Amino acid sequence: MIHSDHQFDAIVIGAGHNGLIAAAYLGKAGKRVLLLEAATRLGGALTTAEVSPDYRVSTGAHLLDALPRRIEKDLKLAKHGLRFAARQLQTIALDRDHNHIVLALGRGNLDILRRHSAADADAFAAYLARMKSYSAVLGPLLRDALPDIEPETMSRRLRRLVWRAQRLGGETLESLMRQLPGSIGDLLNDTFETPLIKGALALDALMGSGEGPYSAGTALTSIARQSLRSISKGPHSIEGGLGGFTDALAASAASYGVVIRAATDVKRILVSDGHVYGIETQTNEIYEAPFVLSSAHPRETMLDLVGAKYLDAGLVKQLNEITDTGTTAKLNLSLDGLPTIQGLAPQEYGARILVAPSLVALDDAYTAFKHGGIASDIPMEVTMPSVIDAPLVPSGQHVMSIVMQYVPYEIKGGWEQGRDRLVDRAIETLSAYAPDLRQRIVAGELMLPPDIENKFGLVNGGWYHGDMRLDQLLSFRPAPALARYATPVKGLYLCGAGSHPGGGICGLPGEYAARLVLSEGARA
Repeated sequence: MIHSDHQFDAIVIGAGHNGLIAAAYLGKAGKRVLLLEAATRLGGALTTAEVSPDYRVSTGAHLLDALPRRIEKDLKLAKHGLRFAARQLQTIALDRDHNHIVLALGRGNLDILRRHSAADADAFAAYLARMKSYSAVLGPLLRDALPDIEPETMSRRLRRLVWRAQRLGGETLESLMRQLPGSIGDLLNDTFETPLIKGALALDALMGSGEGPYSAGTALTSIARQSLRSISKGPHSIEGGLGGFTDALAASAASYGVVIRAATDVKRILVSDGHVYGIETQTNEIYEAPFVLSSAHPRETMLDLVGAKYLDAGLVKQLNEITDTGTTAKLNLSLDGLPTIQGLAPQEYGARILVAPSLVALDDAYTAFKHGGIASDIPMEVTMPSVIDAPLVPSGQHVMSIVMQYVPYEIKGGWEQGRDRLVDRAIETLSAYAPDLRQRIVAGELMLPPDIENKFGLVNGGWYHGDMRLDQLLSFRPAPALARYATPVKGLYLCGAGSHPGGGICGLPGEYAARLVLSEGARA
């Protein structure tokens, strides 16, 4: 191939973490790669910025939870600046009576559980073991690239799953089959007595989801998340916030010769005789390549950038039916010191903290969400990254990063009047555990689902380019004809969060799509 400034071996659309990973793998394989990003900054929702002068925090997502160590090593991310402030953060469920529960095994944790319920202390280890066995059975389907959807191939895969379940215990598969269609709420009610542990484990399964604790299929959602998280034994906190992660990815890609152009919006993907041959930007520049990978939403890629005329009517219908539910708001706070959370040890302030006192509170919040309201008790995931990453803030100061679950895209009366009410409700909820929080606040920044959509290009403010639910997983993600990254347009591949396995910051769609392109290129 004759290389010029407008001719490449592959073009990658979108420089979120999946697009960066895909481009880096292709570059590492010796391909001449162009990576285009519409925004002025790389990283998508994984960026770091100031809340107020000198107070920095992860703007959107705030924890790295499922990145395989393999990707870290393959792309030499440590060499390119990736540093962990803390690996394998503890997850702590806050209790209003100060008997906070650490969601992990350990003598101290079980002693605290016994203060709530002696039976639950015994049940907790069994529950974790059961979820681990479920994850071991389903893990290869949930974490690996899907095989060719042929009866013989799928039959062999299912036989291996059954064999694996039998090795783990004769009841594992039968128990798993009973649980998959059910709800996480019913599973937890059948297992535990303590409202706090049920609320926290349910929130852990539902963060970013538009489903409620008693929605069908949410038991599978929980198992899927556990399976993805087990890849890296996350969650982890990154030095400099999650912008430090995407900066390392960008440096890795650049080291392999990837040409990266920010503030370059793609207008359309160019197709001739059913084969992609490049892209055209909004400024009418044309770049040519025999392979194009898109980390944009599958619907945007196929319907807006390619066009329905190249697709059959059934696929167009499936793409239009992808559900994206914005359910979270992000509140970042600058603080003049650590708030006091009674019962929390000093070393625990850097943990991942969940606020979900019970399944009842979680279900009430879900009901309010469905009706366009704000819950009286907002479920939250909270981190204070400056506790373990002091350079984020001035000496002695802190930042708090809060992801609020069940915040609707639209509310009755509109968000113009509701923004301050939501912030006040969030601080009121947290003040039940940290009474001095309000007095510590120096400044704050709120992003509602519409703000997340506008800032990061996430449809409806949803995290995953398609909700992680039973009918949008595995071979249904994003649609059966697109489940293995290739599309009906030859040379065009999907590599974003809307592709299998989807949710969590795992980077697998980017890696698997790049590997498929390299294998297809080798056969061409």
